Amino acid sequence: MGSVWLAVIYIGGWILSMRIFGYFWKNRKLAINDAEPWFGEHVARNQYIALLQQAEPEASETQLTAALLRRAMEDVVRVLSMREDKQVLANLVKQGTVGDDIWTQFTLSEKELEAEIMAVVEEANTFKEGWGQTILQTASEMVMHEKTKQLQKELALRREEETRKQALREQRKEQIKSLKAKKVVAPAKPAATKESAAEEELEEVAEEVAAA
Repeated sequence: MGSVWLAVIYIGGWILSMRIFGYFWKNRKLAINDAEPWFGEHVARNQYIALLQQAEPEASETQLTAALLRRAMEDVVRVLSMREDKQVLANLVKQGTVGDDIWTQFTLSEKELEAEIMAVVEEANTFKEGWGQTILQTASEMVMHEKTKQLQKELALRREEETRKQALREQRKEQIKSLKAKKVVAPAKPAATKESAAEEELEEVAEEVAAA
């Protein structure tokens, strides 16, 4: 009798464990299917495909190769971004800060990007044999060139802003000197109100300089 109950408990426990396993496995599959892409819409890829499908007038080879190169540049940007995110995300998952669903979303997007890169390489070889071996390198160089240009532009804007602020500070200093000179040469008696006004103006300019 005891062995019968033992068998019943064993079978019941096995069925319960399988149901629990099935529940979590089903939820995991749903999470994988519903995972959102890591990046937004791939505009450069869509533009290239639109050019391929364009009938009247047909896109020239120059237009297509330029669009494919722009598509490869976007892929390079995404690869660099995912390299930076991967280590940080892995540490966050280990610490329990983010859930496994985020990691699943990331790995799926990583595989999609690998497939996208292979597609670009294959497309490049249709235009020129062997171009697929170098298109990503060319795209990487162009991405770095664009980043350098953007950085130079930002530095130039910062220098212009600093020059403007410096000129403003110098202008205010000159105003303070001028007000001090007026205060010294002002007549003794009738200048009481003027002196008071000059002091107030001096204080206002001084406050503006301090705020700058």
